[in-house]
Amino acid sequence: MTICLRACAGLLLLWMGSTAFAAEQDKNLVLSVTPHKVRWAAIYNSPQTGDPFYHVQVFEKDRGTKPWVFKLLALHLVVTPQALAASRSGKQAKVYQYKDVEFRLAYDSWLNNPGERQKTPVCRTSILDCVKP
Repeated sequence: MTICLRACAGLLLLWMGSTAFAAEQDKNLVLSVTPHKVRWAAIYNSPQTGDPFYHVQVFEKDRGTKPWVFKLLALHLVVTPQALAASRSGKQAKVYQYKDVEFRLAYDSWLNNPGERQKTPVCRTSILDCVKP
């Protein structure tokens, strides 16, 4: 059983291949804090050669609720460096790390499919303006 689990985990990492490690989360950016809600972006990819954008996931959570109770505002949002800078609230709040399998699949599709890249809008103002929670 243990051998099977290790082999399956190894195969999963191999299958996820190039983007599994390229899509590792860099940090969280608090977008807004109110007495009742916290909104933040999980930043996965910084600009690289051939890809001048940040790639983020956007979350909203009611304060005081259990960690697993949250709203996903954007699964994969493509953001310019200027929009990311404009999104910084300067506030601090408790945020959570959530599983990113869906993000990795969406990012992989965007990265490897030119048609997907062309039809995906790029956020150029601020993250909250682009997701309109």
